[in-house]
Amino acid sequence: MNFVSNKIKPTAQKLRGGYYTPVALARYLCEWALRDGGEKVLEPSAGDGNFIAALSDAVSRKGLKEPVSVTAVERDPGEVEKARSRTRELDGAKVCWRNADFFDAYGRLPRDFDVVVGNPPFIRFQNFDAASRELAFDHLRQHGYRPTKLANAWAAFVQLSVELLGPGGRLAMVIPAELLQVKYAAELRERVTQTFDHLVIVAFKRLVFEGIQQEVVLLLAEGKRAVPGDHSLVHTLEFEDADALFATGSLSDAIAHAPDKHARRDVKWTAMFLPDQTFASLEQACRADGIVPLGELADVDVGIVTGRNSFFVLDRDQAERIGINGFVQPLVGRTSSLRSIRFDERDFEAHREKHPSLLIDLNGVPEKKISRSIKTYIAQGEAAGVHEGYKCRIRRRWYDVPSIYAPDAFLFRQIHDAPLLVANEAGATSTDAIHRVRFKRKLSARKLSAAFCNSLTFAWAEVCGRSYGGGVLELEPREAEELPIPLEAAEALDIDRLDSILRERGVETALDYSDPILLGDGLGLSTGEMKAVRASWVQLRDRRKNRRHSR
Repeated sequence: MNFVSNKIKPTAQKLRGGYYTPVALARYLCEWALRDGGEKVLEPSAGDGNFIAALSDAVSRKGLKEPVSVTAVERDPGEVEKARSRTRELDGAKVCWRNADFFDAYGRLPRDFDVVVGNPPFIRFQNFDAASRELAFDHLRQHGYRPTKLANAWAAFVQLSVELLGPGGRLAMVIPAELLQVKYAAELRERVTQTFDHLVIVAFKRLVFEGIQQEVVLLLAEGKRAVPGDHSLVHTLEFEDADALFATGSLSDAIAHAPDKHARRDVKWTAMFLPDQTFASLEQACRADGIVPLGELADVDVGIVTGRNSFFVLDRDQAERIGINGFVQPLVGRTSSLRSIRFDERDFEAHREKHPSLLIDLNGVPEKKISRSIKTYIAQGEAAGVHEGYKCRIRRRWYDVPSIYAPDAFLFRQIHDAPLLVANEAGATSTDAIHRVRFKRKLSARKLSAAFCNSLTFAWAEVCGRSYGGGVLELEPREAEELPIPLEAAEALDIDRLDSILRERGVETALDYSDPILLGDGLGLSTGEMKAVRASWVQLRDRRKNRRHSR
């Protein structure tokens, strides 16, 4: 039997984060970063030399009299050789190459660069070389950071690049839009607003990197302070795509027409793309009497990680053939099967008709009580190497899946349109595609799920969560527990009516019914304030969903 893993082995390019900036975008950043010519420039992840060629072009295009002096760091010898060949004849840039890991070279680099440019590698924590990561973290701790092992390598590149700039220096980088959203970037967000006189964040409505679902922003920081001080003002600009940015001509003019914003420590920077008045309405509603954070009512936990769904999750025919029906639990693994504020037996049967939905549960069953047919199935799994996967091999018995329980409710982890909290009336559990919610006190699951269905909670989910470029919002458990819930006002809802509207007419029509009751009558918001809260959700949702489409 073939138990296929749904894990795709990462390519060499993905492992080293080698996705190179389009040439025109590199030129734009370099022209912004250079002022008088003769600057000392650092490129901490030079790759095949796009930014170095762009620096030379910028010197020529701006008519600067002196070439720039570039220190280019790149760990891949093959890329260094390509870049050397490509940049050997440049007139505008004198290049000193460092074929080394940036974190290894860091301690030997000067601290007086005028400019840092580049596109740091997008290496997620699970692919971040352990030795390189520890070097990076040692340097970060020396500068007062508290790095987390969940961090992507790009954040350390930016943090340490800032430390290598001299007073008055400029930084111009292409970085993942995770800067705006993820918790591990919170220290970086805080530090750059204290370190520079002025920040500009340039975002795009469409993806600008061909072939990858990676949303990026441009971080333009100028006027590095000798001593960190008060938080600087931040300008946020958003363009349809890179071509629209180039067509603006003057970034200064675009900035002049964008309002100044103060970065907030406790709010992710995604919210900075909302108009100030709209965000003020959203923030005010979150402080209204009657609001309770979800974390005060319930614990949000990840769903079950089986180690190999194709082995552990069976359809009805498979379970009967193996003779394991007495040792299975009902399971839902598809957000698309959660269509409303409750998931009952009929919903589970509809789900089971389309998808495998019975989870093997042999926890606590002695070996002598496991039948021959089940042991044969286990042996087939071992022959296919299922037991060698990390999640399986760390268990006492590799086929005992831990943490199997039926929660009070389900919560979307990955969200296409809107998040939903769903009362679990089918007694099912879920895979890690769906969060499990357990109440801290006696509550009506239907009432809490109905209270969750409002524009305020949906909008704050967009602020708290993160999107990785494919148009999907992801909420982690701690982020979900921050969501504001107008619980008491749900007493006035006709829950069956809300359920019917969601199933038959969709989310926005359901909000037309629930918002006036939950936000208007319950929280005292005016019609204008409710419209502003709804507009904030729609704007952030649509901004995220637009990233499904590349250039």
